[in-house]
Amino acid sequence: MRKLTAIACLTIPILVGGCDSLHARMLAQQGVSLYRAGEIVKAADRFGAAAKLDPAIATIQLDLGFANLAVYQNAPGTGTAAAEQAIGAFEKFLALRPNEERAKVYLIQTFVDTGRYDDAVAFFKPAVEKTPPDTEALNTLGIIASKTGKYDEARSWYEKRIAADPTSPEARLALGVLLWDHLHSSPEIVGADRIALADVALGHLAESIKLAPKAPSAYMYTNLVYRERAAGEVNDDGKRKDLEQAQKFFQQAMSMQKGHK
Repeated sequence: MRKLTAIACLTIPILVGGCDSLHARMLAQQGVSLYRAGEIVKAADRFGAAAKLDPAIATIQLDLGFANLAVYQNAPGTGTAAAEQAIGAFEKFLALRPNEERAKVYLIQTFVDTGRYDDAVAFFKPAVEKTPPDTEALNTLGIIASKTGKYDEARSWYEKRIAADPTSPEARLALGVLLWDHLHSSPEIVGADRIALADVALGHLAESIKLAPKAPSAYMYTNLVYRERAAGEVNDDGKRKDLEQAQKFFQQAMSMQKGHK
């Protein structure tokens, strides 16, 4: 039946739309076989050809994105075109199926792996500029900025998320974690500057605990921030007090984790 249909595609012009779709699916199936055989570049080429024939087949766009992401991951220094293809394919897939979470995950991972922060901002721009802004998009941009080494931008996105949803314990926790990570990876921040930044983090974590008092993560990160704060103290008494507070929150976090098991 497939051979007869394929012949009809060559001889009956009125079926050209359906023929393109059929040909696209055949090419995509070849791409799947090549991908499974480890021929990633050839698979990506087949998916690309299939997508050109029928760009409205969502699964082909997803396969195209995934294959090109694999090409980039295998050769990140030379895979710029593959990265762009992956991003474009995932965006087209999401346009066809906007509620598919796996494509969002792949797209975000591609932005992170390729360091394409500006492309991420452009993609999420409509969501974050509407009124009210999409808090999930704000959070996603914060994650991408953080993972691509853009601390100031990440902090700004998380602060905007808090402004958009001040009663979210997750929003407060995310900013607290970002500030802890920045302190932990920045030993050059010392003295009063270190203490001041730690106090900002502690304030957000305290709000997270107030909003979700039974969630252990905020307690654990409060412990970690107090340890970073201790490194900024100029005398032993100050360090001791910070470490005592750290231990108190650590014990609370461990007690909660045991209670959740």
